[in-house]
Amino acid sequence: MSTSTARPLLLLIPLMLLIALASCGRTAPTPDPTATPSPAIATEVAAAVEPVASDTPTATPSPTATATPSPVPATATAIPTDTFTPTATPTATASATPPAAFAVIVRNPVNLRGGPGQRFDVVGQVISGQRYPVLARNASGNWWQIEVDGLAGWVFGDLVDIEGDAEALAVVEAPVEPTALPPVQVYETTIDIPTYPYAAFTEDAVDEDYSWTYQRFDRDAYQASSPRPYPWSYRAVVLENEYLRITLLPDLGGRIYSVVFKPTGSNELYQNPVIKPSPWGPVEQGGWLAAGGIEWDLPVAEHGYAWSDSWGYITNRIDPSTASVTVFMPFEEHLRAEVDVTLHSGEAAFTIQPRIVNPTDQAVDYQFWINALLAPGPANTAGPGLRFLFPTDQMTVHSRGDESLPEPQNALSWPVYDGTDYSLLGNWSEWLGVFERPAAHGPFTGVYDGDVDEGMVRVFSPAAAPGSKGFGLGWSDPLDPTLYTDGRSAYVELHAGVAPTFWDQARLAAGETYTWQETWFPVAGIGGVSTADGNGAVYLAPAADGLTVGIFPRQAVTGRVVLTVDDAEVLAQDVTLSPAEPLRQVVPTPSLASGQHAAVTLFDQGGTAVLHYELTLP
Repeated sequence: MSTSTARPLLLLIPLMLLIALASCGRTAPTPDPTATPSPAIATEVAAAVEPVASDTPTATPSPTATATPSPVPATATAIPTDTFTPTATPTATASATPPAAFAVIVRNPVNLRGGPGQRFDVVGQVISGQRYPVLARNASGNWWQIEVDGLAGWVFGDLVDIEGDAEALAVVEAPVEPTALPPVQVYETTIDIPTYPYAAFTEDAVDEDYSWTYQRFDRDAYQASSPRPYPWSYRAVVLENEYLRITLLPDLGGRIYSVVFKPTGSNELYQNPVIKPSPWGPVEQGGWLAAGGIEWDLPVAEHGYAWSDSWGYITNRIDPSTASVTVFMPFEEHLRAEVDVTLHSGEAAFTIQPRIVNPTDQAVDYQFWINALLAPGPANTAGPGLRFLFPTDQMTVHSRGDESLPEPQNALSWPVYDGTDYSLLGNWSEWLGVFERPAAHGPFTGVYDGDVDEGMVRVFSPAAAPGSKGFGLGWSDPLDPTLYTDGRSAYVELHAGVAPTFWDQARLAAGETYTWQETWFPVAGIGGVSTADGNGAVYLAPAADGLTVGIFPRQAVTGRVVLTVDDAEVLAQDVTLSPAEPLRQVVPTPSLASGQHAAVTLFDQGGTAVLHYELTLP
């Protein structure tokens, strides 16, 4: 969704803001650093905890105004009230029989939950005035199961008016309540990383368009100095639950530096073993650190200006099951970014919620990109089996080393172009950067390396973040790794932006804030990714003896997996799955033929579809 109503942190008092000042000092990585004054803190730093609003109205952090990004010269427009439907996929609950009752939503908005109670996950949202068939009620008669676009979800009785014969509705038992989970940890530490003395070769420069002072790098002088790396200590903030350990580095642009998936022990992000300036990035800046992780690129394309700045941060423990870290640029009178990273107990997924703030009295045309440097698996490299996951049939070339490919801004058929599958990194010769064409399709993108059986997925609204880009260094003839690291480590990039391409810009009106929320999670042990949503990922593909089925849930689930071919059931299996124990098996399906239709669904114990995918056999 393009805006996200967050539950405010009511106890975020001025004392916390004063304490947080201590975390804003710039830490320039040079052998002989000097301290600089701590910058002031942006006033809107409360964490976004819930992906949708609660059942009762709550206060919203100021400012709340948002603007829909659009390519220039379009101006900011009011964001329409969206109707959100469940993330689960179609169930068999609907029938041709006319419903006995209808529910009319009388509050705005109303959460749609996976069961009759607030302890159950939010799976969608509906708004006032909408009317839906009622499928069932709970035994107490205070929750109603309704059908929304073929999907089933529960709404609280006080938030709807019932039309029709409610007594004729079936009474449905609630699913088993989730058991208590270990709490989320949030703590601070330090990380030592060998660092080249790049900061000693920078000077202040100003981008007049944004009134933005950035650090211009003198690469020639740096190279002439025969630089060597020195040990350097960076502040780190860690979010951790039973599945993930997420580390952020405020001193390197507030980036997420690593995401360790505990069941495999792998950091799914690229982590450069040294901090070394590359010749890439904004041309006017003269260089960029391919430090790794997930960075926040503002206000220009090609990594922005703030990737090495020291950001402020606040840690927020919402309750034992939820914690977040808010990283934010120092408060200055120009465009700035704040980002909430939130982790819940029992989930192998985390949310990212950026907020782009325009404190000026003029509209600003800008770029903002979430840029993930990825190297899934244990080796801290991107191998030939890595596959880019873009649900589209065309990409737009941004840059390429292979001149047999289309020129920049032209279309590239996807994934196969001129007989070569370019979704597979091992088929590349030189570097390549591509955007989804004409914009992101959603609801997911990602990468998966079949050789190590691990990857990373991003789930998002393409209306909120229409930019979707992939980049790789090449394979048979890649860019020289000494340009950005010591050794042979390598990465690919996955970008998410507020404008469709680097040639477009978004516009943010004076005094407004733009925000959205997306979900990221590692995937492992299922062979590949055919589709993904907020509940997890599914893989379905032909195999020598039938069909390979892989299911990776973002949290533990007990239920049933059903596989059909041309509507004939070929598998119905009770399962208990988790991120640590996903499903992967080959289901014998004799006499498969091109054009047949296969579908796999994971149902929970209440019969609601959690994950679903359909495939027409090639």
